[in-house]
Amino acid sequence: MKSKQIRNVTLAALGLCIVGATLPAYAATSASVSVSSMYLWRGMTISGAGPAVSGDFYFNHDSGAYAGIWTSSEGASGSHETDLNVGFSKKFGEAGIDVGYYEYLYPESPKSISDSDASEYYIGGSYGPVSAKLLINTDETKNMYLTIDGMWGNFGAHIGSTMNKDSENEYNDFNVSYMPVANLTWTVSVASGKGVKDKEDPLFVVSYKWPFDIK
Repeated sequence: MKSKQIRNVTLAALGLCIVGATLPAYAATSASVSVSSMYLWRGMTISGAGPAVSGDFYFNHDSGAYAGIWTSSEGASGSHETDLNVGFSKKFGEAGIDVGYYEYLYPESPKSISDSDASEYYIGGSYGPVSAKLLINTDETKNMYLTIDGMWGNFGAHIGSTMNKDSENEYNDFNVSYMPVANLTWTVSVASGKGVKDKEDPLFVVSYKWPFDIK
């Protein structure tokens, strides 16, 4: 096992415990369950043609600190996926900032907490309906992902760029989405570049999300 990654997992888990256990009176707690026709991740389909079910649970403190856990029936390495997340976000009128850390876990993989797991730091900003975020791999800082997203009424747009130490793995992805009714989203996604190994463009995804507010 990699001691660095074990330490990261421990820190993320502690973050969840601290926010949830010591700050309940000042935190808003939320959760959701989602069903999607496929697991679309950075312009690629992880679940193939199969559907995916996911859920999340988050603590959001008044200070801007947050911590959460997200899990999916589908993930890399033939395993389901569980992500731990801690961060800080704040709004200043129309502008906002968002910084934090992700740990991606694949419990069923024989390499879990090792080569198949991953972690990233991120820094982002927003203004009005547009946001941008840069995610940086903690083991190889040359491996990054830049995403720019916008939401206007029921329509959304996304541009992503995967930057990699190995230029053969770099690519860009684009998608547009439409929400005809609350919580139901249709998405069309296209990816292009050397890093697109199995070209299946365009990808059509439909998803439905059930949000819950927990008192």
